[in-house]
Amino acid sequence: MTLISKIAISLFISVTSIFILTPPPAPTADDLAVRQPEIFEGYGRPVDIPSTTSTVPVTTPITQPDACQTVFDMARHVGWAEQDLTQLVAIAYRESRCNPAAFNPTDPNGGSAGVMQINYFWCKPSSYYANGYLQAYGLLRTCNDLFDLEDNLRSALAIFKYSNGWRAWSL
Repeated sequence: MTLISKIAISLFISVTSIFILTPPPAPTADDLAVRQPEIFEGYGRPVDIPSTTSTVPVTTPITQPDACQTVFDMARHVGWAEQDLTQLVAIAYRESRCNPAAFNPTDPNGGSAGVMQINYFWCKPSSYYANGYLQAYGLLRTCNDLFDLEDNLRSALAIFKYSNGWRAWSL
C-alpha cells in the first residue's frame, strides 16, 4: 500500500469516527413540538361538545302522569279498539303533543282543536247537518267541546268510523 492510500484511509476513518462516535445533541423544544399543527387546527373540538364526559347515566324522575298515557287510557275508556290505540296516541302526539287544550287557528274552516286536532269542519253547520256532523250525533254541543279530552276522543272515533280509518288525519 502506498503512503497516499494509507493517508486517505486514515483521514476517512478519522472523519467518519467524529460523526459516529460523537453523541447526538439533546433535543430542543423545537424538536419536541408537534409537527404540522395546521393539520389539526381545522379539526378542533366543536364548541357545543363538553370537554369532560361522564359515564354515569342521568335519569329524570317522572313527577306528573304522562299526557300521552292519559290519552291512551281515555281512548280505551271511550271505546277505541285495542289495535288502534298505539296509532291513535302517535297521531295525538304528532298533532298536539297530547295536549287537550291545543288549538291551530290556521287550519281551514276555523281551525283545529283538542288532542286530535279535529277540524272545525266537523262541528260547523253544513247542507247535510244543520248544527254540524258531531252535534247531529250528540257528541258535542259546540265546537268548544273539542277541548275536552273525552269529547275529543269520542268525536275522533266517530270521524275514524265515518272515514273508514285514519284518512282524516292524512296518514
